[in-house]
Amino acid sequence: MKNMKKELMDYEKRGLLIEAAKKEFLEKGYNKASLRGICAKAGMTTGALYFFFDGKEDLYHTIVDGPVKELHEMIIKHFMEDRETMKDIHCIDECLVDHKDVSDMFLDFIYENYDSFQLLLSGSKEGELESYLDGFVQIAEKNSATMIELAPGFQLEPFMTHWMSHVTVDAFVHVIKHEKDKEKAKKLMGNIMNYLVRGWAELALLPTGK
Repeated sequence: MKNMKKELMDYEKRGLLIEAAKKEFLEKGYNKASLRGICAKAGMTTGALYFFFDGKEDLYHTIVDGPVKELHEMIIKHFMEDRETMKDIHCIDECLVDHKDVSDMFLDFIYENYDSFQLLLSGSKEGELESYLDGFVQIAEKNSATMIELAPGFQLEPFMTHWMSHVTVDAFVHVIKHEKDKEKAKKLMGNIMNYLVRGWAELALLPTGK
């Protein structure tokens, strides 16, 4: 029983430090945020913080990496599901179905973890944002290629595939950064997503042999 109580207290303390770090990072940016400020917000000592985390960078990655990894997995799963659909595609118009449900799914998750993604997109930790966004672009580009391999009679144009992957990621970033209301963001991104799907179909998806 004592061990269970201690584990529960440790879990609660760790959670308080994470929430305090989110506030400190978002208020001051990564570079100006301090462990002292984080501990003051959490009502703990720096010694208590080091029991759970190696330091400021460890806290940052604890806040950001989990949601990013989970979103990666969601995107890959979506592409895997679409692979089965592509087997039955025989003309480009068949690709132009409503994709609002897809953007809604991603945005529901992002806004459930809004502070984590806002911290990442703030770019306050130098060099981190570009690396994370490149990861999303690579997932979109790689999985688009493996998906289209299954579509009879079609191939991807490499340059346009890479460019459209960037454009899609940038569109999500712009909406998330500038619209705090989830429902408004979903409406905006649903329209953008359908526009981008048409762009993919017309610019990146080519009949085999061209």
